[in-house]
Amino acid sequence: MNVNEITVVENKENGLLAQDFTKLAGEYLVSMGNKLPDNQRAQFLEICKAFCLNPFKREIYAVPYGNDFNIIVGFEVYLKRAERSGKLSGWKVWTEGEGADIKAVIEIHRKDFDFPFVHEVYLSEYSTGKAMWAKSPKTMIKKVAMSQGFRLCFPDELGGMPYTQEEITEELADEALGSANIPEAHAPEMSAPIFSANTIQEEK
Repeated sequence: MNVNEITVVENKENGLLAQDFTKLAGEYLVSMGNKLPDNQRAQFLEICKAFCLNPFKREIYAVPYGNDFNIIVGFEVYLKRAERSGKLSGWKVWTEGEGADIKAVIEIHRKDFDFPFVHEVYLSEYSTGKAMWAKSPKTMIKKVAMSQGFRLCFPDELGGMPYTQEEITEELADEALGSANIPEAHAPEMSAPIFSANTIQEEK
């Protein structure tokens, strides 16, 4: 099932048409006080429509920085799309190392792959050392690994999808996240490595 087929399924499940997502996105921008220029506003609305992303469900955000802006999504969006493809049979994510050497590893099992897909991401490449990165660095780097891993493992289903908040580079993070009120996505804690598509273990 490709991204267009998944979009059709989601529309049927939600009872929403493509234009409904455009309307919701416009209402979201007004409610958040985001006064984007017309071209940036049109870009945000088009992405919401194309991927059927609902900003009021915290699936997508418009984050201004300076004279530009970033469009970011919640990492849960990747998990939902992968599940709806019918090709996901399981996954797990964990961290290795300590301090500056911490890395997150994700292993994804697809029903049509002979071997698991494995992807690694290093904390030193993404951590801002501030806010949630300082409080829960292992949780944050696992979110990056999950987002990148699912995009790479499901290119047909997730190709062109915006990045997540955790993937924003350090240079943009201080300015962009400082000017936007983005709620932190919380998930249940687990005591063992996950092999599910809807939970993430928090590590300090």
